[in-house]
This record gives sequence, C-alpha cells and structure tokens, in this order.
Amino acid sequence: MAKQVVNTERIALSATNLHTTNNSINSAFNTLKRKINLINDWKGAAGTTAQTTVQKILKINDERTKVLQNYVSFLEQQVNPGYIDAENVNTKLSDKFK
Repeated sequence: MAKQVVNTERIALSATNLHTTNNSINSAFNTLKRKINLINDWKGAAGTTAQTTVQKILKINDERTKVLQNYVSFLEQQVNPGYIDAENVNTKLSDKFK
C-alpha cells in the first residue's frame, strides 16, 4: 500500500486561497451587476435578452459561490481538524509503546 501523507498546512493554505479567489470572482460579478443596472433602461428585444441572460449568469454565480463556500468550510472545519485530531491520537497511542 502506498504511503499517504497529509499536509495540513497546505490544506489550510488551499482553503485560504480558494476563499480569496471566491471573493475576487464575486467582486468581478458585483462590478458586472452595477454595469448591468446602467442598461436597465434599454428597451426592446435585444435589451430584454441581454438583461435576462445576465440575470441567469448572476444566479449561476450565486450557486457557484455557495458550492465554493461549502467546500472551503468543509476543508477548514472537517478535513483539516480531522487529520490533526487523528494524528494527535496516533501520536499519543504510539507514545504508550515507547
């Protein structure tokens, strides 16, 4: 069986990077929202199509945001603490055999 190595510092760093990236993406989408509000007065078929399409994209971004936030939370609250706890227990157990 191959040796498995878990780098908890790297997991924490990855979670932080994902969180930062998510915020950057959301910032870009917020800029898009502000610009779209400027064309709300655009009447006609093209304007309606553009507004409808953008609203769909913004909704998809909301869902993407939730998924990424859940993943970051999973890494920070479950994965990393779980590995750290398991390693601490294993260390304590191995110390009993010294």
